Amino acid sequence: TGATGAQGPTGATGATGAQGPTGATGATGAQGTTGATGATGAQGPTGATGATGAQGPTGATGATGAQGPTGATGATGAQGPTGATGATGAQGPTGATGATGAQGPTGATGATGAQGTTGATGATGAQGLTGATGATGAQGTTGATGATGAQGPTGATGATGAQGPTGATGAQGTTGATGPQGDPATDDQTLSTDGTPGNISISGGNTINLSVVSTDTNNQITVGTDGGAFFISPVKAMGKVAGTGTAIKILNATVSRINEGDYQITFTTAMPDANYIIQLATIDCGGDCPGNTGADYDDPGITYYDQTTAGFKVNIGDSDNGANQKDDIDLEFMFTVLDF
Repeated sequence: TGATGAQGPTGATGATGAQGPTGATGATGAQGTTGATGATGAQGPTGATGATGAQGPTGATGATGAQGPTGATGATGAQGPTGATGATGAQGPTGATGATGAQGPTGATGATGAQGTTGATGATGAQGLTGATGATGAQGTTGATGATGAQGPTGATGATGAQGPTGATGAQGTTGATGPQGDPATDDQTLSTDGTPGNISISGGNTINLSVVSTDTNNQITVGTDGGAFFISPVKAMGKVAGTGTAIKILNATVSRINEGDYQITFTTAMPDANYIIQLATIDCGGDCPGNTGADYDDPGITYYDQTTAGFKVNIGDSDNGANQKDDIDLEFMFTVLDF
């Protein structure tokens, strides 16, 4: 690009024209006399505003100096011509798909050869001669005493003997003296609360207050709305389940087997939230748990999943398989659900 030419000088600013004179201020009219108190006198007329003097002419603006010429821009080298793009050849037509050949017929099944005849049974060889009777050996040591035989059945119970004669009726004793009649106003006892939570009051002739809830630290028993002892167990459900999914013993829940190694525990009453505590344990199978192969399963593990307010699922499998995935197995287990 060529060099930029020097900027021409700025023309001088023309002189500012003189400001025209300000017109004279008109005279102020005389102020009217103040009227007597009461009605306000009329306001005197406002004097006429003097005329505004003519504004002096604006001085001429000085001429702007001529702008220096812009240096010529160097010529851009010519770009070489782009070679012409060759024409795209026409796409050939897609050949027709050949017909699928017919499936050859299935060859006939060869006939089963006839079963050969069973060979004849060979004759039984003659019985050999009986050998001479050997000498009687020395008497062996006495064998250990055999186990005690099972206890024989208990004999039938003998017939009940005839009932003995009834003894003579004894003489009637004398009637005891009649005790003094109680005072209904003092001797009748009533059971009620005395107003203290956890206390029962027996009132009548004497008042006895019985506390049914201990005040010891960490006591889990509280006082109910009727004043009696009240306890909420943290155990909400528990059970012992066979590997087949059958409940051996279960409380507040049901169980079903989903598939091998997976079981569904469902609560009889839904929990208030899904943050309850689950405790699980499997039976010790002595290093040979039931599995899918002939190999021993000696490392059973138990876990839970899908915990909801309605219940949860249990998975049991053998984890002693190196880098292989845990292999699910059916195994007896126990569970306990706690909440507070």
